[in-house]
This record gives sequence, structure tokens and C-alpha cells, in this order.
Amino acid sequence: MNRYNNLQPFKDTGRLRRLRWWLNIIFIIGAIVGMLWYTWGNHDTAIYIMIGAVVFKFVELTLRIAKL
Repeated sequence: MNRYNNLQPFKDTGRLRRLRWWLNIIFIIGAIVGMLWYTWGNHDTAIYIMIGAVVFKFVELTLRIAKL
């Protein structure tokens, strides 16, 4: 009997894998833009950009935890 344990790699076979992939891309781009904006622009706007990026990450995390 082969039981799943934490040492085995996770096989992502979810139906929404491509959507999760795009949500991660949007998060990464948003985080980078937010950091650059924070460095060279208005700090308040940069915080809003980074909060928006984190929202995309939370959506992706919810889909991953739900194993959709």
C-alpha cells in the first residue's frame, strides 16, 4: 500500500492549473511593479499596487488549498 507522504513531490493535476499559473504571474509582476514604484514613485500608490498583487496571490492560494 503506497501512502502519500510529504517527501513525495506534489503532482498538480488540478482543473484550474493554468488559471493558477496566470494568477501567480500577475502576482509576481504586481509585486515587482509595486517595489519599483515604491523606490521611485509615490509610496501610497505603491502600497496599493502591492496589496492588489497580494489579493491575486490569496485567490491562487485558495484554489490550491481547495485542490481544484
